[in-house]
Amino acid sequence: MWVESDTNLPGGEALARQFVHGKGFFLREFGYEPDDVWLPDSFGYTAALPQIARAAGSHTFLTQKISWNETNRMPHHTFWWEGIDGSRVFTHFPPTDTYNSDLSGADLARAQRQYAEKGVSNVSLAPFGFGDGGGGPTREMMEAAARTRSLEGSPTVEVGTPKRFFDLARATHPAPSTWSGEMYLELHRGTYTSQAKTKQGNRRSEHLLRETELWSATAAWRGLADYPYDALDEAWQTVLLQQFHDILPGSSIAWVHQEAERNYAAVAASLTPLIEQAQRALAGPGTTPVVFNAAPVAAGEVPALGAAAGSPARSVAPVASESGWVLDNGIVRASFDGAGLLMSFVDTASGRELIAEGEAAALVQVCRDTPNQWDAWDINEHYRHNITELREADAVETGDALVVRRSFQESVFTQTFRLAQGAPELEIETRIDWREQEKLVKLAFPIAVHADRASSEIQFGHVQRPTHANTSWDMARFETAAHRWVHVGEPGFGAAVANDSTYGHDITRRWGSCGSTFTLVRQSLLRAPRFPDPHADQGEHVLRTALRPAPTVLEALDTGYRLNLPVRTVTGGGQVAPLVTVSAPEVVVEAVKLAEDRSGDLIVRLYEARGGRARARIAVSEPVARAWTTDLLERESADPAVQSSAWAAGEPIDIAFRPFEIVTLRLRRG
Repeated sequence: MWVESDTNLPGGEALARQFVHGKGFFLREFGYEPDDVWLPDSFGYTAALPQIARAAGSHTFLTQKISWNETNRMPHHTFWWEGIDGSRVFTHFPPTDTYNSDLSGADLARAQRQYAEKGVSNVSLAPFGFGDGGGGPTREMMEAAARTRSLEGSPTVEVGTPKRFFDLARATHPAPSTWSGEMYLELHRGTYTSQAKTKQGNRRSEHLLRETELWSATAAWRGLADYPYDALDEAWQTVLLQQFHDILPGSSIAWVHQEAERNYAAVAASLTPLIEQAQRALAGPGTTPVVFNAAPVAAGEVPALGAAAGSPARSVAPVASESGWVLDNGIVRASFDGAGLLMSFVDTASGRELIAEGEAAALVQVCRDTPNQWDAWDINEHYRHNITELREADAVETGDALVVRRSFQESVFTQTFRLAQGAPELEIETRIDWREQEKLVKLAFPIAVHADRASSEIQFGHVQRPTHANTSWDMARFETAAHRWVHVGEPGFGAAVANDSTYGHDITRRWGSCGSTFTLVRQSLLRAPRFPDPHADQGEHVLRTALRPAPTVLEALDTGYRLNLPVRTVTGGGQVAPLVTVSAPEVVVEAVKLAEDRSGDLIVRLYEARGGRARARIAVSEPVARAWTTDLLERESADPAVQSSAWAAGEPIDIAFRPFEIVTLRLRRG
């Protein structure tokens, strides 16, 4: 399968759907098979991908881009790649170091010279043709292949299919080495942040699709409404298309991003009425406010994936103090100085302080951002040498929230701090009227924990990365991607920093004035590159962040989902029971939908989120005639990496999960 999206950025279910909706793009006439995954020019590779590929029926993977690393060279060209759950795919990096080879003598010699497995394996692949922008191979390249087919002193050349290559590679190298975890590209780190509105449109669209599928499937299985198959297919195809680079990475020309933003607005305009229609059908007649929660975790008194009568929690008002203002709901207490800087954030139950002594959190930092090359693509580490911290306030206002306005040159930053009754997290809305160029905006959180590593959410799980820089590999990860949250902690205590559309982060160990260490978590909110779009990111942006005490990653996950899936309220008759419930908090429902084949079967996608083994009972509120597990494409599978189980009517659906395992459950109505 030829997929070329930026695999760091699409959400978990979105990356899974690239395989579901991409099945029509198998290029069999060119020798591509469903078990081939090609990502020649993506900017890093998520550690969730091996399991996703295996669960979609793919077993081999090829990429070239890692050869662009600035600092470290990958030690293998042919190897097993192991994901966070232990799944493996047979992987090859072309040692030609290009996906645009012309099959010249120099390219062939370089491939032979650099092949890390030579002496063990004697076959490598050379992608040739004009591949970056299209065009394919020329007559001259085909002639070069013919002339070097069997030329003394030069590697033997065979023009063949990817399947032919992988069959040979497996045969000549039956016991390759294993690379475990993500494959981080030491380049193009700016693509986590460039063109914030495109990234925000992607994130919002992914969650709107989740909501539409969940409520529409619930209504359809209860006989209250038809399922909007066509509208969902059209929306998914638009969203997945725009995950292709260079759209989602933010490295396209201005016109592309203008069109992307229009397309995301059209997706929202299409899906929002469908969500409301399904919710009204479920709520039934009446005038009672009914709060719907699409998150897989409870929101106050509203159950996960269900609805309850009531109203969303109200915010507590800021109270003046001797030094500034305080927001306190009995669960957490946030204290601000006279300039509106967050100087203290205390977990009431434990009495622990989250913010490092003498430091300010949610601090806006504006950095000089002049990459050595590739403006929209790159962030270079030297941005850290030129940082302006916005500590002075132009104005501080109070009401049902604390609102602080600051300025930098021609730009204005308005931060709104809200604390809801009964909530464990402080919400921070950062509204930016951005008028700078070649600048990078960071939002800094100095957390009072001594953490050796940070956990960052990726698709269907999380990865742990060191906060130190012991090795060149650690040093090169000075900017990393995370999805909805990051977590740092000590045994029994920690903090989560969640976001609603920010991907770029840097997380480092720092030393306080009293000699103790703390962990600095910074979000990359905005950039302002000049090329290829000279007006990139100019204008107004609204970004939301949440800070909370979090003993484990499960609390971080809880806040990340709720921040990205805020509750919706309609009027109706009262409570709506969830269609699906799960007994274990570490087992997360990522999708509830109807089957792609339009049979009316229910599909429930779940994953284990803590990184350990778990057992969970999955209950469905409607009668079920039969239930069974499938692969990612909703088919029964004999692959040992894909769980194979079945349950008869009335039999409890109990599932044992491996660490980070994705399970796709298919249910037929009774």
